[in-house]
Amino acid sequence: MTVEDPKGSFVRWQSITIGQLTYAINLILSFSVATLGFQVTLLLSDKFKPVSWQKCSFSLSLFLLFASIILGVLVVINRLRDFRATTKAARKREEGALEKDIEQYQILYRKLGKSTWYLFWWQLGTFSVGVFFTVLSVWASASAKLL
Repeated sequence: MTVEDPKGSFVRWQSITIGQLTYAINLILSFSVATLGFQVTLLLSDKFKPVSWQKCSFSLSLFLLFASIILGVLVVINRLRDFRATTKAARKREEGALEKDIEQYQILYRKLGKSTWYLFWWQLGTFSVGVFFTVLSVWASASAKLL
């Protein structure tokens, strides 16, 4: 029986976390674009005619899903900047640079890492609420046709 290196375990789980975050960001971004496409198709259809509060709900959902897409793009750009700063810090460390030369990159990638999570949660939140209002307005419109 072998005992695993604790640092190796951390690196492995950190890599898995990075991969899963990337997957989640892309999944939500894809769903946001798909839902927005569905909404545009509904608007162009003659069968979907929201009335009163349904128009407000549908308009709000359009805005929130568009915001989710913008946030998704921003989080991807932020992550790229984070990886770039991390790479530069690692390169400096390997070259034997002084700690003060590396510190500027460490400060930057820590700041960008926190921003990534804030942007991700906002992306997820705007997507979730946007889908809720989409479902609400479509359901209300469909149930009105059934009655």
